[in-house]
Amino acid sequence: MKITAILSLALMLLWTTATASAQEKRPPLPSPKPTPAGARDFGQQKQPCPCEIVGTWKAQVSKTEARLYEFDGEGAVRVLKVSGAEKPREIATAKYEFVIEPMNMDDIAAAPEQKAPEKQIAFTATGTNRIFGRTNATMKILSYDDSSMTCEIPGVKESVRWTRVDPERYFIVLAARQNEFYDHSGSAFPMVIKLAGGVPEIAAAGTYSDHGVAAFGTIPPEIYKQFLGESRGDSEVILRLEINSQQYARALKIVQEWQRRARENALLYRPPDGLLSLNNLVLLRSVTETLNLCQNDFDLYKIDYDYPRDWISNQYGPEFVPFYFFKELKRLNEARHIEYTKFQQLVPVSHLASR
Repeated sequence: MKITAILSLALMLLWTTATASAQEKRPPLPSPKPTPAGARDFGQQKQPCPCEIVGTWKAQVSKTEARLYEFDGEGAVRVLKVSGAEKPREIATAKYEFVIEPMNMDDIAAAPEQKAPEKQIAFTATGTNRIFGRTNATMKILSYDDSSMTCEIPGVKESVRWTRVDPERYFIVLAARQNEFYDHSGSAFPMVIKLAGGVPEIAAAGTYSDHGVAAFGTIPPEIYKQFLGESRGDSEVILRLEINSQQYARALKIVQEWQRRARENALLYRPPDGLLSLNNLVLLRSVTETLNLCQNDFDLYKIDYDYPRDWISNQYGPEFVPFYFFKELKRLNEARHIEYTKFQQLVPVSHLASR
């Protein structure tokens, strides 16, 4: 009787160990169902860096003088002169539009990897003033990223560098926990924050705890507020970064897209055919990858199931990957991580506005 009991106990232990190991190992990433016409599937292909001109740009023309170019979304631009500490003064207005410069077929054949047409902006002065000393002028954009662009202006011998001016500040917080749910996984989601007039506006989407049960969708304020404090130790990881306006805009767009998908029951992966946790992996991958879309100022870990480079997805199941993914991103970007006390000073979380 004793031997039988011992054997039964040993078999039970072996079965438990094998089951736990199987849960930790990731299953193969299934192919999502065909996306309905018009719907977007973020995170599947790397998109080109968009040339976003709307906003205010500054060109330093001398040590004491600069020009501000204020582009709106309706095709109009104001030019202001800034001299020393004086108040900016409007010196010109114009209409603008992007124009496509046809590429020479011989150039395409010689450099097939560079098929993007040259970016140009055509200006037509309005009112009595001129722009760049002309009624009509076309400016070539030689290079650009989220924060600056280098331009070739008619009548100016050397290229001119413009830098983006933004009065607001932007942040992203990547937060995850363990041991919240029955399988020991937990919440994991990005928060994108715009600090406007001293009031933080927050949008967040991902996996969260709904009374101890895993849920996916828009993160309620009472949930994400729990992650704006100090980390709880080894069971929680929080990475806080300051980002620029374009990184914020792209991340916000993805967060809002997944909020919509959850709200309309249009997720890429749905039981019983797909694992619900895979939706969060696509969301987190998309948001983090868009930070480096136009400039490499973020050390990225790619979730692409390519072992041994992607060792996290090889070692852990989809529900556990976000925690270790954020932990690795924090390690890689420790120099940019904002500590809790400093973050409190920068972002007054006592006055929150959710989106």
